[in-house]
Amino acid sequence: MDISPATYDNLSIEVSDGVATVTLDRPEVLNAFNMALKNELASAINFLSGDPLTRCVVITGAGKGFSAGTDIGEMGLNDSPVSSRQRLQTLLREVYIPLAEMEKPTIASVNGYAFGSGLSLAMACDMIIASRDASMSCAFTSMGLLPDCGSLYFLPRRLPMNLAKDLIFTGRRISADEALEMNLINKVVAAEELAGVSQELARRLAAGPTLAYGISKRLLDRSLETPLHEMAMLEEFGQAVLLSTDDHVAARDAFVNKSRATFQGH
Repeated sequence: MDISPATYDNLSIEVSDGVATVTLDRPEVLNAFNMALKNELASAINFLSGDPLTRCVVITGAGKGFSAGTDIGEMGLNDSPVSSRQRLQTLLREVYIPLAEMEKPTIASVNGYAFGSGLSLAMACDMIIASRDASMSCAFTSMGLLPDCGSLYFLPRRLPMNLAKDLIFTGRRISADEALEMNLINKVVAAEELAGVSQELARRLAAGPTLAYGISKRLLDRSLETPLHEMAMLEEFGQAVLLSTDDHVAARDAFVNKSRATFQGH
């Protein structure tokens, strides 16, 4: 089904079998981010985060690109440090951080180009599946800028520091195969298989124990900066909550009865 189809002009949302597919829809500019698309994406992420029918989110792009990054036609709006910072703060707080912290599995289905803030959007997702003809670049320095939209956080969590610096300093384009080799992404498939493979994984995750996924995700995101004893305490609290959920009871009963559990996300 469509969610408020009249609301969005620059993206679309379809929900099926618990999977919400968000398609950036400015193909004439390779889905570059203008303010209208940013605002609609913020609205969509906020809605899907709280939508009980949505148990997994896939983000992709229409046409030949995932997203070419910020629409260069709007860069002139950044005419002062104060207004530029305010615009970036809004973008981070309403798009990238909520997407990264969404307590549901998220998949970037990268078709074609993913440059700059477009690559940041992919990295804000839990997993990245790319078509073999995809091309990626941390392109900020080519414009005399530092990486933003969370890239300075996301990149060192996916790559060794020397590789993160390589991509940032050179701004070079890398193929999907090279991105897979350096573990920036999870999987590469033929272009014609991308949508099917992404949806298959998304449906599998949507049918799983999404409450357990969500708590695991939040704790994993804290683990690199958290001492062992504190992580152990957080695990204790999280597990204590999950042990009393309907999903755990269903899984326990299914194990005893040698059947398959049906998870409801509560």
